[in-house]
This record gives sequence, structure tokens and C-alpha cells, in this order.
Amino acid sequence: MPLPSIPSQPVHGGVVLVSMPFDSPFHPSMGLSLLKAGLASSGVPVSILYLTLRYAETIGPSAYADIEWLVPSVRDLCGEWVFSAALFGEAHADPEPYLNEIVRPGWPSRDDDAVREAFIATLLAARAHAEPFLDAAVDDIARRQPRVVGFTSVFQQQVASLALARRLKARCPDICIVFGGANCEGVMGAETARQFPFVDAVVSGEGDVVFPELVRRAIAGEGLDDLPGVYTARNVERAAATGRYTNAQRLVDMDNAAVPDYDEYFAQLAATRLGHATHAHIMFESSRGCWWGERSHCTFCGLSDATMPFRGKSGRRSVDELVYLTGRYPGCAVVGVDWILSMRAFTDFLPELAARRLGVELFFEVKANLKKAQVRLLRDAGVRVIQPGIESFSSDVLERMRKGVKGLQNIQLLKWCKEFRVRPQWNLLWGFPGEPPEEYLRMTGLLPLLTHLPPPQGASAIRIDRFSPNFDHAEALGFVDVRPFAAYRHLYPFTPDVVANLAYYFTYGYRTPQPVESYTTGLIGLVQQWQQQYDRSELFSTDLGSLLLICDLRPATGESLLALSGVPRLLYTLCDSVQAVSVLEEAAGEMLGRPVSTTEILEHLQPLADRGLMVSEGRSWLSLAIPLGEYSPGPEALQRMQRLIASSGVRQVDSSALEHA
Repeated sequence: MPLPSIPSQPVHGGVVLVSMPFDSPFHPSMGLSLLKAGLASSGVPVSILYLTLRYAETIGPSAYADIEWLVPSVRDLCGEWVFSAALFGEAHADPEPYLNEIVRPGWPSRDDDAVREAFIATLLAARAHAEPFLDAAVDDIARRQPRVVGFTSVFQQQVASLALARRLKARCPDICIVFGGANCEGVMGAETARQFPFVDAVVSGEGDVVFPELVRRAIAGEGLDDLPGVYTARNVERAAATGRYTNAQRLVDMDNAAVPDYDEYFAQLAATRLGHATHAHIMFESSRGCWWGERSHCTFCGLSDATMPFRGKSGRRSVDELVYLTGRYPGCAVVGVDWILSMRAFTDFLPELAARRLGVELFFEVKANLKKAQVRLLRDAGVRVIQPGIESFSSDVLERMRKGVKGLQNIQLLKWCKEFRVRPQWNLLWGFPGEPPEEYLRMTGLLPLLTHLPPPQGASAIRIDRFSPNFDHAEALGFVDVRPFAAYRHLYPFTPDVVANLAYYFTYGYRTPQPVESYTTGLIGLVQQWQQQYDRSELFSTDLGSLLLICDLRPATGESLLALSGVPRLLYTLCDSVQAVSVLEEAAGEMLGRPVSTTEILEHLQPLADRGLMVSEGRSWLSLAIPLGEYSPGPEALQRMQRLIASSGVRQVDSSALEHA
């Protein structure tokens, strides 16, 4: 079938940068846009080709999204497999081994046979389009007559990129083909250079500094072998012999980073049938690396030590760049690609954004130990979605992750996100060696009390990612038999050691066996229940001066009203944030004008905990109700509260008689 056309720019003797499936078609590539901008002063013509858009239009955006994001797609590397036959030919021509060994056994629900087979039909149809899609792409690039073609490879882009590169090299052998991106870091990049001779150079790490020099040399016909962090067929054996895989030079002064050029993405999007049906977003970068990871590398985090050092732009540079990008590409939500938002951003960048009121929706990854004022500032600055890395409500398990937060802090953040209408994206994780099963039993009692708070997007056992401490120090941390995802052997017809060098995702066993499935089975159902109940679950409080009224509309507890006065009101209000008992003793003592003991404080708090209105850990306590004020529940919840008031009245309840109103 004819493929949709994409606007092209002549680059005779210049550079074509390519984004292949299955990166999202609904945002531009940050990496390629920075590389293009970084070459602007060189005089070399550069064009970016978004073949993500072309392929999404060819197979349909819904099918593309299923392959990109559906749970089996991510775990089973379906996007990579779609192009495996186009890369390796007869070795991967028969789809049945992959479908029968990987997709069908791994489907989430055995009851959804029809849904599973429909998804398999989608995969097979997409695979049938791979060859003509690649042939048309080769024609397009060849017409542009570039000297260098660069591929970005992140997530599930590697096999499609290699399949196109092989065809392109066969058609135009003088083109210098370069690979870069997360799939090319370290040994993965070196093995790519070794196994695929049609790839002339692979950049490991950041390309900002090295890529302009690489392009200059390639156009001039000079060698690339001595460029630090660049792997070629001629230098890769030296790296393999030493076991040292170095990265390219990092960009240190982030204020000198290029401003990404997204013009071609929007021109190409507008030329497809996708443009009118989607709300594209743009990428923004205020920092690189992870300031927390420099101190304590989270055990499951796949950010390499080489890219870990934290570097941030100044507040002024960040604001100016964001203002420029949102002005040039109006109407787009903005996704911050920072691994973690700088704490300095709360003193310069975010206050300035709040003052300017740009009217754009922002996303950032953050650490979960935020203060309430910081969550409010995120909202005021236009940050509507955050990824806080919550992962668990067990302080024991969080310590095994090296997260640097407590379980109560994670609940506290969810509560404040609900209060300020900031949506957190997070997942519940388990499967860490030595984790106490009783912690998961405790969480099964906790989760029904949290249904008024934003639920996790998913819940699952961890995987092991390359570069994570779980990978680099697997045996010391309690893992054994670390091996690539089974799907990798259906992608690459190589020996196991080669496949292991190309892989990023790994499975594992435990040195000391632990029955993870048995002690987490109940959590999966509770998470699903939480997701279903969230929209109709509320727990909020309103302060009437001397009286604190708590309205509980959670399904697990039933509808009830409670009025607190005196010391209970004081304590519950103070515990809007996590408070130690010693702090509560002092506050109650000041109110009563006499010393207050721990026992007396607990006599006030325990009845509230028994009703599921508070949670505790050790000597720390947290209230679960969301204060009205900046937060307002929906009309239905307010009507339910009014019916409760009208039917029963509200009477004050002192410290000795906590009961339903």
C-alpha cells in the first residue's frame, strides 16, 4: 500500500536524523532536536525524519499505541519483534515460536482469549507492513543524499532502526550510519558495533559534545575510531578486552546546552492524518543526572553511574527556554525529561513560572519527600502531573530500594497531590530480596483506607535493568540467575552471551527463595479495587473554628461524620503532615498549660486510627483526611455530606467519647 508522505528538506551532503518506531508519535525527539540545534552553527544541513509518524499512520494510531504501551508489549518487547524478520530474514520468518512461547503464556488474564488473539492479529498486521515501510523509508532518505544518517534508539526502537540501517547501507554504502541513545550505552553500544557491520559508529552516552565533531570527521572522510565514547568495528575489540566501556564527554555547563528545534516534527505531524486527532506535547530539560542517585543509587534504577552526575540549568535559563518553547509551539503540554527535578527549582525556576502564569501544563519527575508548600508551588507553576517514585508504603522495603523516604511520607504526598489537584503517576513494586512478607500483609489492611487518594497505575514485581545496583551487584543484593528477558532470544539469532550484551531488561531468581506471589496476591486485587473506587471515594475535613468536621465517604469504612474539638482537633490538624509523638506532646501541653504524656497523646490518636482516619509508623502519625479550602470535592460528595448532616446532626465529640455523629 502507498505510504503517507512526510515533508522533506534537502540535505545533500549533510545529516538526516531518524526516529523509528516504537517511540511515541505524539512528541518530538528531545535527543535528535538537541543534536540538530547543536549543528546549527556548523553550516551542515540537517533534517529530522519522524518515521514514528509514518508508521503510526500506516498501521493506525490505536494499533501503534497497543504495541507501544500494552502490558504484554512492554514486557514481551513486541515493538522490537515486529521488525525482527525485516532485520534477520528467514531466521525470524516464522512468528509462531515467539507467539506461543512469549505472548500467549504471558497474557495477563487467561480469560481474555479473544482480546489476546485480537492483539496478536494487530502484531501480525503491523509486521506485514514492516518491509514496505522500510523500503519506502530507504527511498526517502536516499533522495535526500545525506553524508551521515543518525538513529536515536530508546526503549523499543533498536530492531526497527537496525533493519532500516541495513537496507540503507546496502543502497548507499558511502553513507556514514551512526547510532546513539539509551540502547547504545556501554556494552550494548559496543556489541551493536561488533554485530552489525553496517553501523559505522555507535555513540555511548550524551552526544552534545562529540556528535558535531563526529559529523565533521565523517563528512571530511576522517577516522572516527579515536573519539572517546564512540564505538566502531575497529576499536570495539579493544574495549571488550579490557571490559571498560567509556562514555562520550558529558555536557557540564547546562546553560550552554542547545535549545531543541521541534519545527520539523510539527510540520510532519501536520502533514499526516494524525495531526487533527491528537494533542502533541513537547519535551523540556532543566537538568541531567540525578542528585539523589549521586548520594544513594536506588537499587532498581537503570541510570548508569556515567550519566548519574547531576547538572542543572540556572533558573533564568530554564524560564527563558520554557517561555521560548511554549511561545513557538503554543497549545502543547510540556513534559520535563529531567530524571529528577532540582530542589533549587523550588527557589528560582518554579516561583518565576508561577508568577508568569504561562497557562501550560507541565510534567516533572520529583522525589517523594516534598513539603506541602512545594506541592502547592508545583500547582501554581502549572505542573499538573508528577512522577514521584513512590513504589511502596513499607519503610522497610523502601530502605531496601534506597529511596530515602518513609512509607508515611509517600502517603502524605498522595494526600497533598489530591488537595492541590496535582496528579501523581506511580507504581507499587515488590520482589526485593529479603523483604518481610508481613509488610505486605500490613499493606493489605492499609490500601482500603487510601482509596480517596490517587491510586497507582500498576502493581508488579520488579525487573532488573542494566546499570542498576540490582544488576551490577546482583549477587551481593540477593539475586541469582540474572538473564535477559526471554523475548530477547526471539529478537537476535546470536549466542546467549551476545544477546546478554545487547539486552537492557533482565529476569532473575533469589539466592534465598521467597514466595513473592503468595504474599502479594491480595495486593493485586486491592490495587484494582482502589482504581475502581477512587472516583467515588472521599475523606475530607472542614475546620469550623472550635470544631473540626470529618466526612468519611470511603467504601471500606462506610459513610460517616465525626466532629472533633479540643485536643483531638489540635492533634488531627497538626498531623496533616507527618508528626512525631514528641511534637504532639509539646503542642498539646501548650494548649492545656501542663505537661502531656505519650500515653495521653496515644489515647487521643488510637481511636482515630481504629476508625481508619489516621495511620502511624513507629512514633510518627499522619491524618488521612484532606482539608477543605484549596481542595473541594465534587458536587456528589458534598451532597452526600449534606444528607449525613441533615439526617443525623453533628454533635461535638471530646477526647473521651469518639463516636459517629
